[in-house]
Amino acid sequence: MRVATLAEVKNYFTKFIKMCEKEPIVVTRNGKIAAVLEHMTDDKLENYLLERSKKFNKMLDGVKKQKGGMDLKSYRKAKGIKLSENQH
Repeated sequence: MRVATLAEVKNYFTKFIKMCEKEPIVVTRNGKIAAVLEHMTDDKLENYLLERSKKFNKMLDGVKKQKGGMDLKSYRKAKGIKLSENQH
């Protein structure tokens, strides 16, 4: 994992976008962590957004209580949501 200052990332943004394809880049501002640049593909984006959705997580918590627990893969299967090849 590489660490870079915000100034470096601003000045060489394209370079850092390419670099984060190989490893995450921790971006610091005034010596403190401000962000992380991480490579994202279309098939990973859905999971990324769902994992961070308060509404979705609240709904999953309700399902877990009702059914005694259900992970995301099981929920998708139960709802007929197909996964791309990279999400299996």
